[in-house]
Amino acid sequence: MSDKSVVSVKILEVNEVSFSMKSLPENIHEVEFGKNLQYGLGFNLSVDHKSNIFRIRILVNYSVNSVNDIMVSSEVDVVFKVKNLNNVVKVDELTKKMDIQNEFLSTLVGVCIGTSRGVLSTKTKGTPFAKAPLPIINSKDVVSKMMGVQVKK
Repeated sequence: MSDKSVVSVKILEVNEVSFSMKSLPENIHEVEFGKNLQYGLGFNLSVDHKSNIFRIRILVNYSVNSVNDIMVSSEVDVVFKVKNLNNVVKVDELTKKMDIQNEFLSTLVGVCIGTSRGVLSTKTKGTPFAKAPLPIINSKDVVSKMMGVQVKK
């Protein structure tokens, strides 16, 4: 395999963009995923082919079923340096639509979810949310839901 076909990735930066947490109402003493706690994920992807930079911003929200509000919100920006980025990410210059290789994106989304889990674990320490870390999430399922037809296998 030639050096031009090998794709390698390293993390350049992890930046906490924002974090907020609200206190639970007095009538709620515990939170647990699958019972009264839900999470939501959001992603923003950007690419800079000139610098071989691929960036994923991940937003994680926690909400409690009986509370009509987001209780925990974390936004983290992860910057990757990707050797031979053109082999896995292509951008249509006219529509600006990204065509991203599925396995590549799934791997990086998994890294971002794990990174966010660590940030949330640190930030919620000593609160009821500390006992409810972000669950293990199948990044391939996340990618198929978030990208739909844009993901290339």
